[in-house]
Amino acid sequence: MPSQKRAGTSLPGSAAALIGDSAATTGSKTTALQINVEEDVAARGSGAGFEAFRFVHQALPEIDLGQVDTATTLFGHQLRAPILISSMTDGTREAGRINQALAEAAQAFSLAMGLESGPLLLERPELIRTFRVRRVAPDILLFCSLAAVQLNRGLTIDSCRRLIDGTQADALVLRLNALEEALHPEGAPGFGGLLDKIRAVCRGLDVPVVAKGGRGGLAPELVTTLLEAGVAAVDVGNNGDPAWSEVERCRVAEPWRARVAAAFADWGIPTAEALVAARRVAPSALIFASGGVRNGVDIAKAIALGADLVGAAGLFLRAATQGGAAVASLARELIETLRIAMFGIGVRSIPDLQHTPRLVRRDYHPRRLHREHLYYGTMGSGHFLDITRDVAAVVERSGIQEGLVHVYSHHTTAAIRVNENEPLLLRDFQRVLATLVPAGGFEHDDLERRAEVSPNEPRNGHAHCRHLMLATSETIPVVAGRMALGRWQSVFLIELCSARRRQVTVQVMGE
Repeated sequence: MPSQKRAGTSLPGSAAALIGDSAATTGSKTTALQINVEEDVAARGSGAGFEAFRFVHQALPEIDLGQVDTATTLFGHQLRAPILISSMTDGTREAGRINQALAEAAQAFSLAMGLESGPLLLERPELIRTFRVRRVAPDILLFCSLAAVQLNRGLTIDSCRRLIDGTQADALVLRLNALEEALHPEGAPGFGGLLDKIRAVCRGLDVPVVAKGGRGGLAPELVTTLLEAGVAAVDVGNNGDPAWSEVERCRVAEPWRARVAAAFADWGIPTAEALVAARRVAPSALIFASGGVRNGVDIAKAIALGADLVGAAGLFLRAATQGGAAVASLARELIETLRIAMFGIGVRSIPDLQHTPRLVRRDYHPRRLHREHLYYGTMGSGHFLDITRDVAAVVERSGIQEGLVHVYSHHTTAAIRVNENEPLLLRDFQRVLATLVPAGGFEHDDLERRAEVSPNEPRNGHAHCRHLMLATSETIPVVAGRMALGRWQSVFLIELCSARRRQVTVQVMGE
């Protein structure tokens, strides 16, 4: 493992010095690498969405900071923290120096790293040297990547194998970059029939395949589809920093094309939102999150939302332009911030963080509970007692504006139902119940066969059976402080036995 001193090896100080020959090498007006370093290409409007969440601080976490462990294991590699250094470099000499600085930090801090490689290496094998990082990072979890659409342009499973072998990667990332391809003047937005090719690659390779959302995120239904196709993990995407519509806006020469790209600046699913949705539909899958990570607290939030690995690209690329020491400093900063965030909510491990209830939306208000008991005297079997006003009064006294009200009968011969309070209809209800379940002839009414029964026990087998067709409770939405009942709806306590004293519990839950 390289020493700490080696991890701090300096690169040239200015971005221009680092990437000055990129345009000549790639033939582009301006390379993505240069734009990401020199321009403001963060997403406009949508962003990553992490700012919508906050941790509930624990002033007494009941653990020691030294007990907090950020380590995790992924694809057989032990990581000091679930952080992925997502690179976005071109195949140039200077990009090779950036890759080396990033790889040295990944090795020194046991982090994962990604290489933005793709078909360039297959078309120009002489560039492979810029992506060979194993000499400085022999132990890291290393990903190489490929735009999945290239599988529709002639790249084969054998091409993927050569890419993996050339970079000595542990896994292949297939990027689903439909928006990027559509916005780039020389893009290839031919995505028809691509899913079958992805499925074939997953079957044909000996290393894990990760499907990464393009510059717009992965919708939950696509997460399910990709996992069923055989990918080992999904990365919900890259919406935040950089926003690739903004990269293309800076990259194209024609003003009208720049305006087209600018129109998509707030396009896509915010990373946090995509992550929550993905974890909901795939509770046991490996899910990565990338895009818009600003600091270690964002990494902690992503993990608490369900991520197994969190990627940061812009942060590390900008640090790399300042030299290897800056990359090492950033890695140390992110890990320590993550560790202190975990301490601040009282969790010891990454699995604990993934299941913490202490990440809430910023507009979160603790849910409240209000409960009251109501008592009634019924008039006999078939009595439909309208208790709507009483329940509404409980809701009003609760002060809860948004939530649910649950109305519950404590009896097996008295039901709660919502229906219309119309006299003729109530008589219809009584007749239907009596017709479906007539009184008499029930074994329950044979008191001599029942143990420890009072001589005054009512013969009410029919009442219990009628209750089977009704219900013990009803739950009604509370909206703007009132029950959201329909125009003709009322809440009834229905007596199925005889004149009795009955108890009803009304519980209001919400905010």
